[in-house]
Amino acid sequence: MNLTALRQKVKNITDYSPELQQFNDQIDELLNDAFNSIWVMRNWNFATKTSIIDFHIDITKSTDTEFSSGADVTVAVVQGDRRITFSADIGRFNDTDVWEGSPISLNGNEYTISKIIALNQILLTEAFYGDSNAGLTNWTIKKRYYTLPEDCAELLYFGHRDYPYNTVTGATSPYGKATAILPRRDEVFGLRADWTANFAEAYIPSPTIPIKAAETMLLTSGDGAVNVGTYELCWAFVKDGKTGSLSEPKTITVTSTSSINVFFKGWDGQSLYADTYQSNDQVATQWEGWRKVVFWNKNFDRTLGERLGLPCWLAVTKGGSTRNVSTYLEPLLGEDTSLSVAITSYTQFDNGSKRYIEIDGQHQRIRPYPRVIGYDEKVVKTGEFTRYTKQAVLRYKRKPTSMLLVTDSPELPAQFHQLIVYKALEDIYLKFGNQGMAATYERKYSKEVKRLEKTKVDGIDYLPQRSQFQLGGGRSNFDASQLSWLG
Repeated sequence: MNLTALRQKVKNITDYSPELQQFNDQIDELLNDAFNSIWVMRNWNFATKTSIIDFHIDITKSTDTEFSSGADVTVAVVQGDRRITFSADIGRFNDTDVWEGSPISLNGNEYTISKIIALNQILLTEAFYGDSNAGLTNWTIKKRYYTLPEDCAELLYFGHRDYPYNTVTGATSPYGKATAILPRRDEVFGLRADWTANFAEAYIPSPTIPIKAAETMLLTSGDGAVNVGTYELCWAFVKDGKTGSLSEPKTITVTSTSSINVFFKGWDGQSLYADTYQSNDQVATQWEGWRKVVFWNKNFDRTLGERLGLPCWLAVTKGGSTRNVSTYLEPLLGEDTSLSVAITSYTQFDNGSKRYIEIDGQHQRIRPYPRVIGYDEKVVKTGEFTRYTKQAVLRYKRKPTSMLLVTDSPELPAQFHQLIVYKALEDIYLKFGNQGMAATYERKYSKEVKRLEKTKVDGIDYLPQRSQFQLGGGRSNFDASQLSWLG
């Protein structure tokens, strides 16, 4: 059953079906609450997902020389200045999401990258306190932490598999699961942050990274090619590639073909933007590195200017005259120094863009141990990039996708969709004080849950050993003696 069928089932049983959007929205919320309740109650095998994580080896003077004709890349540093200038462009800086927020070692002292200004220039979070040097060679940029997928609720497995073929060594990649180490054990054993290897033998869950919630905005019209109609928009902060909570939504009516200008505002009406960097800025300003991304509501009638159900937010894209370009579906980002962005074309409202995932700005991270500096394949495109490939496999308990559009179906086995109806009805009758009917549907719900448990609970069919997850609590054992790379 899709959302329409589930909603109609509730109406039929309750014998109450007013054609009011507000009433439909209330039922949809109850159905989604019921769906989420079912999703988290057991370790369902249909609630897991396997994904790939790409490792990023260190950036050094000799690893990224595609713009330097093979010569070592040096950096120019000035005492008291946060700006670092490289002697050649660093191709991997195109992935700002990867490297912003990462540490950079300069003459053995670590700083943190606040922002990538250009392929040859970065800003630190604090001023460089060493001696000025126009050609520093002792530098390294490290990738120490990795953000888990946004839909990850709980990490179940992390490790290297026996693929891909390692073209560097001419053999298959070292493989095996990585041991989960609780942060307290990491502290007890004092595992070195800079211990490196070709692959990770362990990982440490790191503190969640919170991203600021957006506030409000101002919408105006300008010159452009956005079609006539009413649009509902909101926005969110993006920091180090991680998205925060959504702002207050606003609507704008385009009466003639034009653009939509989105101004990023705080609750006090002031613009939210970073100051342009000056050489005498000793510390990062409040909004430095905080970019913005705009979302549009797909579940909205542009002719009537009304919602069609619960909002379904999709990122406004860069768009363009043709879809067959790599940047077409990239989100339209406002720079940290920008007061606004302009949506200039109707093509930027593309149905293929990714839905916003409700994560409230909380992002999970892990620290692989040792830090991975090995790679399986190196691809060089002269003058453009050098790509080093090293991957690990993640298996995790994922967050469910909410049913927002009328054609959305719950991610449960089809024969158990009725569970959602039973749970929603139990909640509805409890809300209105009908204890008898609530108890009836609670019994129906419990009976169906037992049937589902017989076939879909993810059980352990092997003997747990060498720090496998325990059966309860989602914790792990750790025996330091089993790690060969302890240093």
